[in-house]
Amino acid sequence: MSENNSNLRSQRAARVSTDEVSACALSSEEQGKLLHLQQTILESVVCGADHHEVIDQVCRLAEGLLPRSVGSVMLLDSAREALNVYAAPSLPPQGWSRLNGMRPGPGAGSCGNAVFRQEPQFVSNTFQDPRWSDLRQLAYDFNLCACWSVPIYALDRKVVGTFALSSFENRAPSVFHQQLLEVGASIIGIVLERKRSRESLRLYQKVLEGSGEGVMITDAEERILLVNKAFSRIFGYESEDIVGDTPRCLSSGQHERAFYEAMWESLRLFGHWRGEIWNRRRNGEVFPEWLSIAAVRTEDGQITHYIGTFSDITERKSAEARIEFLSSHDALTGLPNRELFREQLEAAIGLAESNGGKLALLQINLDNFRFLNDSLGHAASDRILTILAARLRQAVAAGDLLCRKGGDEFLLALTQVADTEALNAAVEALLAQLATPVSCADGSWSLSASVGIALFPDDGHGFETLSRCADTALRHAKDAGRNTYRYFTERLNSDGIEYLRITQGLRNALSGGQLVLHYQPQIDLASGALIGAEALIRWQHPGDGLLSPDRFIRIAEKTGLIVEIGNWVLHEACRQAQAWRQAGHAAMTVAVNVSAIQFRRGGIEQAVRAALEASGLAPECLELELTESVLLGGAGNMSAVFERLKDLGVKLSIDDFGTGYSSLAYLKRLRIDRLKIDQSFIRDVVDDGNDAAIVCAIIEMARALNLRTIAEGVETAAQRSFLLEHHCDESQGYFYARPLPPEQFAAFAWPQP
Repeated sequence: MSENNSNLRSQRAARVSTDEVSACALSSEEQGKLLHLQQTILESVVCGADHHEVIDQVCRLAEGLLPRSVGSVMLLDSAREALNVYAAPSLPPQGWSRLNGMRPGPGAGSCGNAVFRQEPQFVSNTFQDPRWSDLRQLAYDFNLCACWSVPIYALDRKVVGTFALSSFENRAPSVFHQQLLEVGASIIGIVLERKRSRESLRLYQKVLEGSGEGVMITDAEERILLVNKAFSRIFGYESEDIVGDTPRCLSSGQHERAFYEAMWESLRLFGHWRGEIWNRRRNGEVFPEWLSIAAVRTEDGQITHYIGTFSDITERKSAEARIEFLSSHDALTGLPNRELFREQLEAAIGLAESNGGKLALLQINLDNFRFLNDSLGHAASDRILTILAARLRQAVAAGDLLCRKGGDEFLLALTQVADTEALNAAVEALLAQLATPVSCADGSWSLSASVGIALFPDDGHGFETLSRCADTALRHAKDAGRNTYRYFTERLNSDGIEYLRITQGLRNALSGGQLVLHYQPQIDLASGALIGAEALIRWQHPGDGLLSPDRFIRIAEKTGLIVEIGNWVLHEACRQAQAWRQAGHAAMTVAVNVSAIQFRRGGIEQAVRAALEASGLAPECLELELTESVLLGGAGNMSAVFERLKDLGVKLSIDDFGTGYSSLAYLKRLRIDRLKIDQSFIRDVVDDGNDAAIVCAIIEMARALNLRTIAEGVETAAQRSFLLEHHCDESQGYFYARPLPPEQFAAFAWPQP
């Protein structure tokens, strides 16, 4: 099991590295090279290759991607005082002796500086760079003209060594080479961790063999000598039924000859094999299992026995299939989710484009469904949604595409559009089908729907464009009284006018003092005490009244105004928190949402420092809420900014955790304090098993990583009780209070006697 976890960590690190490469806009060829390197190394790790062999392989593969270079790995000694060469397959032995005992410091070359400064060091000219002052003669002797080195980290985030590429010509690393070094260092760190844990893994495997896993021992001719009780439970064979036979009696017949040949080749070369295999129980049932086989050898290398351990992974395979399904489908209705629908629609558009056809994208919204939801409750409204989704599925023709976009909205792509008259008839029939009464919750309920229609190729050629047009048409269908449909036309597209109006208004809002902050209390679940507040921006518009950020934040991000607005929020939130502190109230944390654009534009660190200095607020009282897009947007400079903010004393949390691309490597790499569980999971956590499982998984993962969790969108006592029972740390939501202006928040937080 621990071995599997190690492999999973390796694969996860590889996926993260690939994501970062994509974020840095590498060419497809460069991405392919990195992916090939990762796959090659991971195959060696999975096959059980010796750690030193794997690390040498990393160095050689990296050298192959940078001509005229040598790769090397140096590790700190047990006292963490000096670096010694651990692997350098292309470096002469005399080079090893010259490097061994290197003490990290400002003149100790790229590797010594990478450990000393705990950050990558890219030296393009070792003959002149002051970082090579102590090793200049070494550079001359071996013609090491450039050297690039990155730290290798252990699981506890401590630097344990460096991975470096030294070049025989002066040059600076490209983005591709930087990513190559980061990927290599990450894999080397995992391999070293695997080496350190090998003894504990052996002990753990023995415990498993004695308790839960099936065990079979055969002689060198594969005759079964012994099986344990767990084996009998899994396969249905008692010991006396199978001893003397061969494992071929368990064969399912589902694997080809090449599969078994590869298995025995691995046993001959490496002495072991492990993998997934399908076998047959005594009753004829075929099932998946995880099988590990080890060859037992004499001192002179002769095989005497084989030991096989078996784990029935039927439930795990079912869970994996369920997870795979849920990753691309809606848990409630079983329909494809938006991302799968996007892929399917893009494929359908390509087909229509090639044969000159047309298709229609329909955005369907159930009218006044929120009222029904509030009246009947989530369970009944979910049942109604399921029934209506089934009706939609039955109504669409073969080749048409359907998904639940979210809430009470669906997307439907009609891929065979003959003409407008036929399309009108199809939509009207669809509306009639949805309007048929639904029997549920001791009543019969009728619902209407509004539909917005966008056409390919008339209104656009891609998913995003067509989706935006259909959404615009849907708004006009609702404005027309609902229970109808509207096509998108350029005349209906008033988004441009609204965009200009909001943009100009925001400029006036910044200069005219129209922006205000409301504060939503954050509560410790165990004690019920107030521990902080989230600062939420509002716009006191002179004509439209108080506007929520949904009306203007996206436009602010598109225009770049978000940077100025974000700086204002930082200053105002810090000022207000310090004002409450000076009024004699207990210190608490104020959380501020930070846009990804604020990070990418640069200056966020300076803005935070300026806000803290201007207000006098202690850094530990400020928390920055970051989205996953910020964390995944670029590992190098961004990680350095996060580290400096943490060194300043500011807290960092991940907002809306689990709703984006949840690559978990950054939780290990960055010093995050808190995960915020998105309200979309909290809304139905009491009634929806999928949401409950997700919430519990997030909480358990956070506890394992020593992170605190806070649930947003808590609206009921039942939700609070669920979170408390499952050890969530903190919560916020309408159950406690809505976002409040400063004076109302103070009255809530510190009521007068």
